[in-house]
Amino acid sequence: MRYARNCRTDIFILILSLLLSISSLQAGKPAKIKFTIGKSELLPGGKTSWQKVRMGMPVQQGDRLRTALNARIELEMPDGSVLKINENTVFDVKELKTQEEDKEDRMSFTLWAGNLWASFKKVISGRQTREIESPSAVVAIRGTIIDMDVAGDATTTVRVVEGKVAVKSKDAGGEVIVKSNQQTVVRKGKNPTPPKPTAKTSSAQPAGDLVFEVRTPKLQFTDPAVLAAGIPLEGKANPGARVEANGTPMTVSPDGRFRGRVKAQEGLNTIRVSVDWNNNRQTKTVRVFVNTKKPEVQISRPVTARFVNRRDYSLSGAVFDPTPMDKVKVYINDELVAEVSGRGSFNRTIILKEGKNNIVLRAVDRSGNVTEKAEQIFLDTVKPIVTITQPAQEVVTRFEPPLPPDRARDFATERFNQVVRGIIIDPEPSSKIKRFGINGKEIRPNSDGTFEAIINLRRGENRLSVFAEDVAGNIYRDDSRKILVR
Repeated sequence: MRYARNCRTDIFILILSLLLSISSLQAGKPAKIKFTIGKSELLPGGKTSWQKVRMGMPVQQGDRLRTALNARIELEMPDGSVLKINENTVFDVKELKTQEEDKEDRMSFTLWAGNLWASFKKVISGRQTREIESPSAVVAIRGTIIDMDVAGDATTTVRVVEGKVAVKSKDAGGEVIVKSNQQTVVRKGKNPTPPKPTAKTSSAQPAGDLVFEVRTPKLQFTDPAVLAAGIPLEGKANPGARVEANGTPMTVSPDGRFRGRVKAQEGLNTIRVSVDWNNNRQTKTVRVFVNTKKPEVQISRPVTARFVNRRDYSLSGAVFDPTPMDKVKVYINDELVAEVSGRGSFNRTIILKEGKNNIVLRAVDRSGNVTEKAEQIFLDTVKPIVTITQPAQEVVTRFEPPLPPDRARDFATERFNQVVRGIIIDPEPSSKIKRFGINGKEIRPNSDGTFEAIINLRRGENRLSVFAEDVAGNIYRDDSRKILVR
């Protein structure tokens, strides 16, 4: 009976281990939120509660992302591919498998609504799969830069900036190959339209067929050079079109490509890019975050007290970030202790070990700018040790005969000199001696710790009161020694 129960238990543990192993394999290596601005949320696979998207947040297969008005997300794949999810977009990560983690190399996504710009690493093997679905189309990718829109009626527009993709309808069949600078449109239940240039080079281009694409190489900049040079913009419009960004004309080449720079400022930069061609006007908004300034950190403790004698040490200070709308995370020895918006304070009690303690404080803003301060604090809980070598005994009696009558004086005013010798040491971790004295008389020991002092005695009982304090604040006291003068 017991054997049967043990077998059932072993089988259960084996099955549970296999399930956990399968689950860990399915999780795979995650994607990562590289940048976010505005209101964006993530719905983990199998969950019902949305989470706020944060910089550095992992994104697993099965997760869903959505962006609100004026929000954008930059998502970095495990292989380094980059996806930029624009405002009012709903996007699913269906599969995320890597050769290292899963022995497969598959990535598939669903763009339910909105706009997506993606730059995929080149596919070099037939075993690698990159695919984006929409309600009306399936796009097979082989190392491409594409721009993809899904309208409210599920109409999907696929524009290829570089490379090529295969686009087919989910319902009607039919497949087209879309190459660089081409686009196709897939309507629900219809075949993809034949690929056509995204920018016409012929003067016979029909009126109303406006082409307008805007790109910026980054959603955020941390290099201070951008403040002087401006934010770079590039894109595509119809040949002969006039393009402006925040009122600054862009240079448009004969094939309709345009580029230029727009004045930058710290914080959020809202850039309105407009095109005017054949009395057709359109405006798109690009939002770029510029953050070139590192957080500023001021430590209120320690200021000068590098030696302490208590294990619990309170480290406090203030942090300030001059960039508008920025947030700063404060770490002490890699432990997150505070997260502040713009300006705030922090305090953390650290448990010290005896001897040297290295404390590293890092302040990191959401753009990755880092300010680091390193401090060394020494914990010294050991008192100084004082050894009296002369007089050697704890109780010493001195006989001092009275003075001759012609030199006699009141016993209360009689004084006798006593030489006191010894050695003082401050054991490791030594913070060095701060104060040392006998009977209130300050004594300066020699470099080897030995000392010699002359103190005054009077008739009767004289106590030796020895006091020593090290820099850390540890105190030695001894009042046990007596010298009797008879």
